[in-house]
Amino acid sequence: MVSLLETVHCRTLTARAGLTVVLLALYAYAAWYPAPRKHLDRVSFRLLVYALLANLTFGIAFVIATLVPFPGWECGFLMFLVNLSLVFSAGMFFCIGINLPLVLTFNLNGQRMERYYIMGTALISSVCNIMPYASGQFGWNTAANQCWYRTTDPASRLRWFVGTQTVWLLFASFGEVVAFLITVGHLVAYERLATDLRFRADAKLHETYSSSISRNLRMRDPVVRNIILRIGLYPFVSCLMSISTSTLDLHELIYTAPTELNSKIYLADIALFSARPLIYGLLAVTDPSFLRAMRELHPSSKNSGDLNSSSQGAGPCFSTVLELPLTTVESERGKHDMLESLELGQTTKGNGDTPDHGGEEEQAGFPVHALDPAMHPDAYVIHNIIPHI
Repeated sequence: MVSLLETVHCRTLTARAGLTVVLLALYAYAAWYPAPRKHLDRVSFRLLVYALLANLTFGIAFVIATLVPFPGWECGFLMFLVNLSLVFSAGMFFCIGINLPLVLTFNLNGQRMERYYIMGTALISSVCNIMPYASGQFGWNTAANQCWYRTTDPASRLRWFVGTQTVWLLFASFGEVVAFLITVGHLVAYERLATDLRFRADAKLHETYSSSISRNLRMRDPVVRNIILRIGLYPFVSCLMSISTSTLDLHELIYTAPTELNSKIYLADIALFSARPLIYGLLAVTDPSFLRAMRELHPSSKNSGDLNSSSQGAGPCFSTVLELPLTTVESERGKHDMLESLELGQTTKGNGDTPDHGGEEEQAGFPVHALDPAMHPDAYVIHNIIPHI
C-alpha cells in the first residue's frame, strides 16, 4: 500500500514534471522560428535541454515506480530508468560546467566537444546502470515493500548504490566546483588584461575620446561579476542537489533503524528529490537566452523591453553566455588598432585604414579567425568564443 506521504510526493513531482513539459514545449516553439532560434543556438543551452529531458524522465519513472504496488519486471525497469536519468542529468550539468573552462582557458571548440559530452555521459550512465539491471539488482525490495535494489543485504546494497550512483554524482559535483574556480580565475585575468590595454590606449589618444571609453569601462564593471554568477548557477545548483541527496541516501542505507532522526532524513530526501525538477525548471525558464527568444516572437514586448532597459541604464546581465557590451567593443576597436600601429608599426593596405591580416575575410571590422586575444580581448570573445559556450 502506498503511504500518504508517497502519494503527496508523487502528485507534487507530477506537477513539477508538468512544468518541465511546458518549458520544453516553449523551447521547441521558439526554436521553430529563425529569428528566436539564434538566441538558443548555444552549446550550454542545448546541454540544458538534454538535462531537462533527463529530469522529465526521472520524474515520470519515479512516480510510476513509487505507485507500483507489486513486484514484476516493470519494477526493475523503472528503477533502471530512474537511476539512468538521474546520472545522465547530473552528467549534463557537469558538462555545462566544464565546457566553459575548456573553451575559455584551453581554447577548445565547444561545438565539436558537444558530441563527446553527450556520448561520454550516455556511455557512463548506461554502463553503471546496465550492469546492476542485467544482474537483477533492480527490482522489488521485500523489506521496504517498494521498487528499489532487490537485495536485502545492507552491505551489498550499499556497494551497488555507491558504485552505480553516488560516486558518479559526487565526482560530477567535484568537477563542477573545480571548473567554476578555473572559469572565475580566467575571467578575472581577462578583465585585468582588458583594463590594462584600455589604460595604455587612453594615454595615446585624445582626451575627449578616452573619456567616452572610460564611461564604457565603468559600465563593464558589474558585467564580469554577473557573468561569473550566471555561469556557475546551473552547475552550482546541481552540485548542491547531488551532494545533498547522495549524503542523505547514504545515511539511510547505513543507519536502517526506525528512529525519529531517520524519519526526518527520509522526509528531507523525499523533498529534495521532488524539488529537483522544479528548481531546474525555474532556472531554465529564467534563462536570458530563452527570454530573448520569446521576445523575438512578440516584437511589441521586445520594443518595450528595449525602451525600459535604455531608460534604466546598464543593469545586471545574468546570462549563461558571455554578453560583453557591444558599445564597449565598437568604441575600443579604433583604439586597439591605433595602439597596434603605434607600437608594432602595422602595415596597411587599400586606403590605409584597414590593417593587413593576410587577406582573411573580415566581419564587423575584424578578421574573425585572426583576432589576437591579447590586443582585442572583447572582440575575440564575441566572435570566437560565444558560439561555443
